Amino acid sequence: MSAAERAYAPVAAPRRPSLRAVPLRGSRAPRAPFVVLVLLVLGIGLIGLLVLNTALQQGAFELGELQSTTDELRDRQTDLADRVAERSAPDALADQANRMGMVPAEESPTFLDLSGGNG
Repeated sequence: MSAAERAYAPVAAPRRPSLRAVPLRGSRAPRAPFVVLVLLVLGIGLIGLLVLNTALQQGAFELGELQSTTDELRDRQTDLADRVAERSAPDALADQANRMGMVPAEESPTFLDLSGGNG
């Protein structure tokens, strides 16, 4: 065979191995425990959120009650401060003294010196 014939001669393709189906193995992990685990984690998470939400709502309710109590006490303190101011006014003190039978002094007050000195 000449060099030209060898160059153009058909080349036999290498043989590929034939393909065949591989049988399934029995080592596949069961899905049921994984599904149960995921559902359990989700359930615990939902219950946790419910408990957290309930605690926050109760805290908000107590805060509202405390704010209303604070407002009532602030109003009462204002009323009492106004009553004290009214009763401490000079006119109110003079009227109260007259009702108790007190009379204004006619003379200037006299001061006693109790130090024991002669003077």
